[in-house]
This record gives sequence, structure tokens and C-alpha cells, in this order.
Amino acid sequence: MRLNLETKSKEQELVKAYLEENASETLAEKINNGTPFEKDGKTFINKKTLDGFMRYACDEARKLAAKGVNSACVEEKVVYGWAVHYFEEESIEGTLYNEDGTEYKPAPKPTPAKVKTVEPKKPEQRQPTLFDFMEPETPEPEVKDENDDDEDEQPSQEEIDEILAEIAEEENKNTIQKKASPFYEKYLETERAYPDCVIAYRLGDFYEVFGEKAVQISEECNLTLTGRDVGLENRIPMVGFPYHTAELYFNKIQRNHRVVIINSDGTLKELSKPQPAINLDTGEIYDELNEDEMREFDGDMEEPKDLDDEPDNGFDTSAFDKTALAILYAIFGEKLILR
Repeated sequence: MRLNLETKSKEQELVKAYLEENASETLAEKINNGTPFEKDGKTFINKKTLDGFMRYACDEARKLAAKGVNSACVEEKVVYGWAVHYFEEESIEGTLYNEDGTEYKPAPKPTPAKVKTVEPKKPEQRQPTLFDFMEPETPEPEVKDENDDDEDEQPSQEEIDEILAEIAEEENKNTIQKKASPFYEKYLETERAYPDCVIAYRLGDFYEVFGEKAVQISEECNLTLTGRDVGLENRIPMVGFPYHTAELYFNKIQRNHRVVIINSDGTLKELSKPQPAINLDTGEIYDELNEDEMREFDGDMEEPKDLDDEPDNGFDTSAFDKTALAILYAIFGEKLILR
């Protein structure tokens, strides 16, 4: 049976002659027409050649040599058996052809790009000089001039506390104006209008002075300093004295201060300079009353209804000694009628 095999050497001619003489019809069909072969998801025609067989035979001889068999002494029948197996076994790949008869050539695999390794540049070695062996000079610490203004200097804690205190004081002033009792607002308004005067407010049967002026008056007139609730968080310093002895205290206050009183109806009155007290017997002018005289007067004097009320009749001088009359004159001045 004639086989479509091309020979290129004497050895290939011997193999072809053996196959033509001994190949079955099935084997001859495979050699002449090829067999289907699946690869890369496609079906090709697998045709085998004597060149392909010679490579296959060399591989098999190497396998025998690896097992200790001398490949140079392989018998002919072994080589012919390899030939039958090579052309008959469909799993052995030969030359693949497409359906149109053209030889299949697989697409070349992309060659991975070589990554160029950049070696770090070695630092240049410099020839040492004499300066390299000299000890570095230690810089002198910078002396800061205390007179220099440092714009970046942060405020101290004391300065921060002072600023906060000023803010709190300003807020406190606003609070006073918003939350104080109406009578105290009237008092503050009058105090702002007469900043150099002592303001005395008629509240019921007493005249009252508030704030810093109250502290001063308590020391000058030996009055007890107390406090009064005016609608704020803290009580305000206050001194007070009964209205029926008011002129005694006003005379003493007016030695160092001008006095403005706020009447119960809210009207204002600035007191005129007081008249000196005169001893009617001796003509002596009293600069001030002592504490015993003031206490004695407070106990003996009948309280009038109002400081501005005119007396409806005079006093009987026989009811008082000369000292008492001098005290009365110091209090009532021209309003005092003697009979």
C-alpha cells in the first residue's frame, strides 16, 4: 500500500518501506489523510511526517539510555514498532493544518518586557581636606534683649485673667442695668448725673446710701455697713439712718461731700450748705455733735412725719435746756420757732 510520506534519508526510506508493507488500511488512512486533533478550542487536521517520527525515535532512544540501555544498539524491530505507534497514536501531535489546508502556526507568545533595574548612584567620594579634621565651633547662645518687642510672644496667664476680668465687669454692668430693682436703677441714674455727690434715697423711714459711697459714709459717720438686695446676684453695700435724724448725718456728710437726696416720690433735691450749730447761752459754734449728744437726741426727739413738713406750732423753750436748744437749731435752722 502506497503511503504519502516524503523521505529525506536512507533510514526514512527503510521505515517507509516497512510501513507500506505492514500497515493496515486504518493506519494507511491516518498516514495519508491525517486525523482530527483538538487544540486551543479548535479542531485541526493532524498529519505526521517521517521527520517528525525521526525526532520521536530520538526521544525514545534517550529514554532507553536514561534507563541504562545503549541507544546505539536498538534493534530494527523496536524502531519499526516505534514507527507504527507514532503514526497510529492520535494523541501524538504532528503537523497541524486548518480546514482550508493551510498549515496552522500558533501566534507567537508576547515577550515580557525587561524591567530595567536602576542601581542607586553611589555617592562621590570626596578627598578629605584639613577642614574636615577641625572641631566645629560651638555657636554662642543668643542673648535676647529684654527691651525688644516680640510680636509673636503669647500673652501671659495674668494678662489673660485681666482681660477676662474686664469682660466680666462689663457684663456685670450690663446685668445691673437689666436686672436691678427700679429704685436702684433710679439711684444709679442719679449717681451718674451727680458723680461727685453722695446720693441718699428716702425709702420708708430711712435714708439709704449704696455702693462705694456707703463704705465711705460708714467710716466717716461711724455707721454700721450692711447690705441690701437690689435684685442682683450679690447684695449691695448700704448704710442707712432714720429720716428724723437725717440732718444730723447730712451736716456731718456735707463736711466732705455734696449731698443729693431722692425723695419718696422720685424727685431730686440737692442740699444747701448746712448752718452751724450755735450755743444760745454762750454763743459757741458747734462743729459737730458728739456720739452721746446724738444718741440723747435720738431718744428725746419726736419723729416728724416728713422732713419737708412745716411745724404747725413752735417749741416751748422751757421744756429744753440750752444744749438741747442748740441741737434743735442745728437741725431745723430757720424752721425752728422759739417761744
